[in-house]
Parts: sequence; C-alpha cells; structure tokens
Amino acid sequence: MLHAIIMAGGSGTRLWPESRRNFPKQLMTFSGTRSFLQGTVDRLLPAVRPENIGIVTGARLRDAIARQVPELSEASIIVEPCARNTSGCIALAALWCLKRDPDAVMVLLPADHLIQPAEAFQQTILRAAEIVKHTPEKLVTLGIPPTYPAESFGYVERGAELKETAELKETEIVSENGIPAFEVLRFREKPDRQTAEEYIASGSFFWNAGIFVWKAETILENLRRHAPGVYGPVEKMRSVLHSAEFEETVEREFPKIESISIDYAVMEKAAQDGSVAVLPAPFEWDDVGSWRSLERHFPQDEYGNTLASSPEMPKPVLVKTTDCTIRNTDAAKTVVCCGVKDLAVIVTPEVVLVFDRNCEESVREVTQKLKEMNCEELL
Repeated sequence: MLHAIIMAGGSGTRLWPESRRNFPKQLMTFSGTRSFLQGTVDRLLPAVRPENIGIVTGARLRDAIARQVPELSEASIIVEPCARNTSGCIALAALWCLKRDPDAVMVLLPADHLIQPAEAFQQTILRAAEIVKHTPEKLVTLGIPPTYPAESFGYVERGAELKETAELKETEIVSENGIPAFEVLRFREKPDRQTAEEYIASGSFFWNAGIFVWKAETILENLRRHAPGVYGPVEKMRSVLHSAEFEETVEREFPKIESISIDYAVMEKAAQDGSVAVLPAPFEWDDVGSWRSLERHFPQDEYGNTLASSPEMPKPVLVKTTDCTIRNTDAAKTVVCCGVKDLAVIVTPEVVLVFDRNCEESVREVTQKLKEMNCEELL
C-alpha cells in the first residue's frame, strides 16, 4: 500500500524573520490562504489515503502542525526525539510505515515545496510507485528538468533508460504520461554557475528535488548496508516495533543515530551500485529556499522591484527605488523606500530585516548573531 511521509522538522533560517523557530517556513503562508504544509497535504490526498500520510517533525511543532492539518489524525504526526538529519527522519518514518504495512511503499517529500499542477505530481508519484512495485530493489528519486543554471540546487546525472520499465509499458500509469525512468549515474553537489550551465547543455542532468519513492524495507536495507551509524540504533527500535516498548526505545536509541543526510548516507553510494533510478517530473517545482526566490513567484514593477506582500497588506511607497524585494506581513506598517537599489526589505510585526539582495546568505549569520546576543525571542 502507498504511504506518504512529509518531512516537516526544518527551521527555515534562510527565510528569517518570517520563518521562526516556533513557526518555521513549512507553516508559513507564501501566497493564497494555504501554508506550505497544507499545500503539500492537499497535493497528496487524491493519491494517498489520509490515514497513510505521516508528518515527521519535532515535539516543539507538533501542536502547530496538528492545528494546520485537522484532516489527519494525531497518529499521523511522527515526533522525532531530536534532530538527526534526513537519515534519522527517514528511518523513523520507514518504521512507522512498516508497522502499518510490511509491504509499504513510501513517497517521501519535504513539506515546504511549491509544485503545480497537482495532477501531474499525483500521476508521477503513482508511476514511481509502480516502478518500485515491479523492481523493489530500486530507490526512485524524482528529477526536475532544469529551466535555468541554478547554483542553489543539487543535481542528478542520468544514465540509460531503466530497462525494467519495459514491463510497465502496458500499465495504465505509464500509458497516461509515457515518462521513461533512467538509471542514476551520480549525485552532484550544488555547482558554480559555469558548471551548472554545462550540466544543462549536456541534457543529462536534473535538479535534485529530494522527493523519493521506495519500499520501506528497501531503504532500511540500504541504511544497513551503507550507513551502520544510522542503522545500529534503528535495528534496536525495529526489534520492538510491535511491542509496548517501542516508544521508550525510540526515545533512548534515536539520539544515538549518526546525524547525516540521506544523500550522503545512502543515495550517493546506492547510485554507484546501480540501485537508484530517476523519474523526470513533468511539473513546475521550487523549494523557495531564500528571499531572492520570491522573484520567481511575485510580479515585478517597471523598475524591477518584486512586490511580494499579500493583497491585504498596505501597498509600499517606492520613490527612486529599483531592483528591490519588498515583503510585508504587518498590516500596521507601510514600507517606504527612497533612493535605494538591490535591497530586500522584509517586515514582520516583531522584526524588520533589510539586506543587500546579493548577500542573502548572510541572513544565517544574522540568526547566529542573535543567538550570541541571547535574543531568543526573535529566533
């Protein structure tokens, strides 16, 4: 049976101050009326039963998430005792799926992506699930065809068309979209501009969206094979999966898991074994990982200013202002800019952040500085 796991434990520091420790990016409403998390659940529901959707997060966000997704039961929220990167998150989620179905197929995805149209996303994950059912040893990742030479995304290099998909040619899923899957040769780190341009020119690379489909049993086996520092504690948790000791064992063993991303722990190594396939994604995708990414989703005026506030917010007053990004979530304030260029102005009820748009990576340094100053209430 198909299960979906939403990873919703991140802190979203690159979108501070709107994204905060107790109200991070995944709970934000970017545009419209639905948050990133709510939009993710909305996209899944036509393809996955509500009782088969799990959300992995930390204890701090449990109640806030429950309020945002009342259509899911309390049992759908999987609480990590502490942060152990994506490998720990995925291992715990795999156990959650196996407890419900020993033959579970998992769709794993972040909570904070923008994807449209939803129908194309649903068809793609169902296609990926069919591939996994026919070739259960495969780990399938969705690849986004790149539309520009992005330096902020990792890349997936594809090889030959996956031979095993030949037996799927007659299935309804394949006949609807006809998307071939490919062997993955290797995963590539975030490149510089020139390398990204070379990737696109080759036609053999996809953006790595961090959306995966695999059998729960298969990912645990790959953790055992490639990441003993992760699997050791997980094995102890699994040994009591169906007993009353499970939650207590998770509390004790989960913090012992090596904190490492699933890409480093498994995917890069499994690709070398020929165990990873990439399925091209026929939908628009963005992870909105920085304030500059607002430029891709909000209109610009004739002077290149990106106006990224919701319609009910006061309209900004801009005089001799060019190439700036303005986002305001405080109805009591009006943003006024005069004689400035290449700035981002982010206004919340508690904080006003102004920075050079070309130095947005420094936003993380701001949050670190606030920690040093013991300004915990602003984080």
